[in-house]
Amino acid sequence: MSRVESMKEEGESYSVKFLEVTRIYSKDKSTLICLFEGKDEKYYANRLNIFNEQDCWRGVNTGGRSSVLKLVEIIDNHLVYKNINYAGFIDKDFEDWFENPNPEKIYVTPCYSIENFYITESCFKQILSAEFNVTEFNENKDDFKRCVDIYTDRLAEFLEGILVFNCWVKAHGIMRRDDRSVKNLNVNNIKTKDLIRINIDKSSVVYDLKNPFSVFKNLSGFNFCQNALREASESFQNCDRLNSFRGKQQIDFIREIVLKLKNDRTSKVPVVFSEKGNVSISISKDNAISELSQYADTPTCLKSFLEKIAA
Repeated sequence: MSRVESMKEEGESYSVKFLEVTRIYSKDKSTLICLFEGKDEKYYANRLNIFNEQDCWRGVNTGGRSSVLKLVEIIDNHLVYKNINYAGFIDKDFEDWFENPNPEKIYVTPCYSIENFYITESCFKQILSAEFNVTEFNENKDDFKRCVDIYTDRLAEFLEGILVFNCWVKAHGIMRRDDRSVKNLNVNNIKTKDLIRINIDKSSVVYDLKNPFSVFKNLSGFNFCQNALREASESFQNCDRLNSFRGKQQIDFIREIVLKLKNDRTSKVPVVFSEKGNVSISISKDNAISELSQYADTPTCLKSFLEKIAA
């Protein structure tokens, strides 16, 4: 697809989504219209319901981060619809340089994406308690400690293992920032299992740390800018990797660990757990955001934002 064709398609997409916004507004002018960049409503819905009655808001899947921002721009500059009740929700991604054009109306995650809210130790402990009946206070307290230790150790190995991958992706983003003609990176097609193997006893790197083209097949012949690579690498030197790295790999990690612990817990001869137990949790690869939403963290900044838009 040419750049002109791509721009035309984007323009048509904006028109369709803006029409959806106007239809919601026409039915009930008091409705809070929430603009999501994708399937993020699966995370935000429960949290919106805490501050709003369920029928008082409607979600619009705009199809992408840039689409949310474009729709906000269209709404804010529209003679008729500029005063509608709306809120936008987007991920920060790797754009450290991004400036929120309307903080009162747009929520930007403090981490890479909403998926990073699922990888915290507090989230993992809630899953252990609710799904495994394993806590630090009940009869399974020894199992609890073993599970948390496994989670902590495997996560540290995992984050170290995907450092180079994240540097490559962020470097490409920096190059796109400085030159929009840079070839797109099909990073969403990269499978976490092709980067790192996650097991109870070890997280092992499986990609070539010295060859980005072994991961990004479509970039054959592409040259990474050394300055961009340096900027990306330096940005990760003293950061909180849990919050700074790509969210897709993060949620894949917790999914894999939880399912492997489930397999151990339900086996005839458990290795991690002291005895066999029942665990019914199911986490699908495509719907983990929804299935684990109740356990994911809700940062203070999001609570504050939701309180403001509900007022």
